[in-house]
Amino acid sequence: MSDRFIERSFAYMVEKVSDYAIFLLDTSGLILTWNPAAEAMKGYPGSEALGRHFSMLYTDEDQRRNHPDHNLEHAARHDTFQESAWRQRKDGSLFWALVEIIAIRNDSGELEGYCKLTRDLTNLKELQDRLAAEKVRAELTLRAIADGVISVDTAGMVEYMNDQARTLTGWSGEEVKGLGIEQVFNIIQPDAADSEDEAPGPTVSGNMSPRRTSVLRARDGSRHVIDMCQSPIPCEDGRPCGTVIVFHDVSERQRMESALHDAARRKDEFLAMLAHELRNPLAPVSAAAELLAMGKLGAGPARKASQVIIRQVKHMTALVDDLLDVSRVSRGEITLRMASLDMKIVIGSAIEQVRPLIESRGHTLAVKLAPATAYVSGDEKRLIQIVANLLNNAAKYTLPGGHIDVELYTADNQVCIAVSDNGIGIAPEAQPTVFELFEQVQRTSDRADGGLGIGLALVRSLVRMHEGTVSCHSEGLGHGSRFMVCIPRLAPEAPVPDRRIADRLADLPHAHTRLSILLVDDNVDASDMLQFFLSTIGHEVALAHTAGAALEAIDRSTPDVCILDIGLPDSSGHELAMNIRKRSSAQPVLIALTGFGMSQDRDKATEAGFDHYLVKPADLDALARLLADVPPRGTSFLPGR
Repeated sequence: MSDRFIERSFAYMVEKVSDYAIFLLDTSGLILTWNPAAEAMKGYPGSEALGRHFSMLYTDEDQRRNHPDHNLEHAARHDTFQESAWRQRKDGSLFWALVEIIAIRNDSGELEGYCKLTRDLTNLKELQDRLAAEKVRAELTLRAIADGVISVDTAGMVEYMNDQARTLTGWSGEEVKGLGIEQVFNIIQPDAADSEDEAPGPTVSGNMSPRRTSVLRARDGSRHVIDMCQSPIPCEDGRPCGTVIVFHDVSERQRMESALHDAARRKDEFLAMLAHELRNPLAPVSAAAELLAMGKLGAGPARKASQVIIRQVKHMTALVDDLLDVSRVSRGEITLRMASLDMKIVIGSAIEQVRPLIESRGHTLAVKLAPATAYVSGDEKRLIQIVANLLNNAAKYTLPGGHIDVELYTADNQVCIAVSDNGIGIAPEAQPTVFELFEQVQRTSDRADGGLGIGLALVRSLVRMHEGTVSCHSEGLGHGSRFMVCIPRLAPEAPVPDRRIADRLADLPHAHTRLSILLVDDNVDASDMLQFFLSTIGHEVALAHTAGAALEAIDRSTPDVCILDIGLPDSSGHELAMNIRKRSSAQPVLIALTGFGMSQDRDKATEAGFDHYLVKPADLDALARLLADVPPRGTSFLPGR
C-alpha cells in the first residue's frame, strides 16, 4: 500500500466524517484546513474560516481570558490539550464541545502546527444537566419527606440513606458504607417491646411487599413503631438491581390514637354516669311530687316532701353548675374577683358547705390551722369551691365512719391546704390522670354518692388561675388519699378584711312595693311554681304561655316587669323582647329566664333588649333582690283588665 493511497484515504475520511470538526492550525493558530463537518458545526464556509485565527470560535469571555493562546501553549508543551467547554458559532449561538488540540511535529521534533478536533455534545450536555437536576430534586425530596428511605444493592449492602432514615436508625451516611441492611435496619417483634426476638427484616426480592407495621430498634437501643414496605429497583433487563425500603415512624400516631380511644371511652362512661347522677335526684323528686299531688298529706309530711324536692333540685343544680364551670374555664370565660382573703375563713366556709355530707356519713373531721397569718389574693367564691370540692371528694370516697383531716400551713411564701382521708385511695397508675376530666369514673363504680368526674379537673383549673399548684398522693387502693393546694401568700402586712362570709349574707328581701309582673313560660309547672313564689313575697303576677298571649296582655296594660323564657312555642324570647320594646311606650324591665347559660347567649339577650339574665333553675334569692330594686309605676296588671 503506497503512501499516496494512505494520504488520499486519510483525506477522504476527514472529508466525509460528520461528527467531528477537523482542521489544521499553523503555529500561531491560523486556520489552514476546514472540513465540511467543521463548516456545518461552526456555521462558517471554508472561504471565511481559512486564514483566520481560531480564537473566533471561542466565546467573548474565553477570548478576554486568553484561553485560545493558553490552549495552544498547553498542547505545545504536552503534545495535546483536551477540554469540554462552550464554543461559539458564527450566528453567536453556543454549543457544548468536546475539544482536543494535538501538536504536529516534524521528524526533528520541531513544532509545525496543530490538529484540532471538535465534537458537538450539546444534546449529551443537556441530558447530563437534566439528570443532575433530577438528582438534586430527588435528593431534596428525600430530605424533605417524613419517610425514611434506604436503598440496598443485590448483596444486601446499604447504598443510600436519606436524612430521616439516618435519624430513625441512628447511623450516619458514612458509617453505613459496607454494612448489611440487617445491621442498620434492625427489626424486632412488634408485639414484644422487651423481647430480643427478631422479626423478619427486609429482603432483596423482585416483588413489592405490602405495607406492614414493625418495630425498629435504633442504634442507641431506642425503639420506633414503623409502617414499612419495600420495592425492587429494576435493571434494564428487568431483573432487580437492588431494593428500596420506605418506612415511617407511627409511634406518635399510635399514641394519639390510643389517647383518642381513651377519651372516647371516658366520654361514653361520663355520659352514662351523667344519666345515673341525674336520675338519682329525679326519683325522690318524682315520688315527693306524686305525694303532694294526692292532696292527702298533713302539714308535717307535706313540708318533708317539699324539703326533699328542694334538696334534690339543689343537688341537680350543683351538677349542672359544675358542668358549666368547666366549660367556662376551658373557654377562659371565668373572671376572678380578686381580693385579699384569709384562707382560714375560706376553709371554715367550705367546711360549712360540706358538713351535712360529712355528718351524714358519720366521718370524723379534724382541722389543723397554722398559727401564722395565711392571707392570699383570690376570688372568695372560687377558693371556697376549690376546698369544698376536695372535702366533697374525701367524704364521698371514704367509707362511713372514716376520718378526714384538713391542714393549713404556710411555707416558702405560699399558703397550702392539705385534705387527707383514710378512704378507698387511688391506684398508682391512675394518679397522673386524676385531675383529667371525667376521671372520677375510673376510681370506683359502686360509690354511694356520685359525681361527674369533673370536680378535680375544675379544682386544677381554678388553682392555676390563682397561680397555684395542686397535687395528690396515695399509697394505693385502700390506703386513703391526700390532696394539697398551694396558693401564693400575701405579705403579712397586706390589708385583709376581718369579716366572715356568713356575716355578709343578707336575709331574703320581701317586696316592700308591689310590682306588676308578666311571667311568660311554656312550661306550665315551672311558671305556676314561680308565680306562687313571686306572689308569696308580695307581687302581682300574671301568666302567659306563648308569645302571642304575652303581647295581647301587654297591649291591654304594660307591667312593671316581664320575665320571659327564651324558648317559646310560637316565637323566641328574643323576638318577644324586641316586640315589647317596640309596642310599649312605658318600657318594662325585661328579665330573661332560660336554660341557655353560655356567654354568647347572654350577649344575644342583651342585643334583644333584656335588662337582666337568669339561668334556670332561677336563684330565687337573686331574683327577689333584683325585683326589690325595680321602682313600680303604680299600675295594676291583671289579664282581661
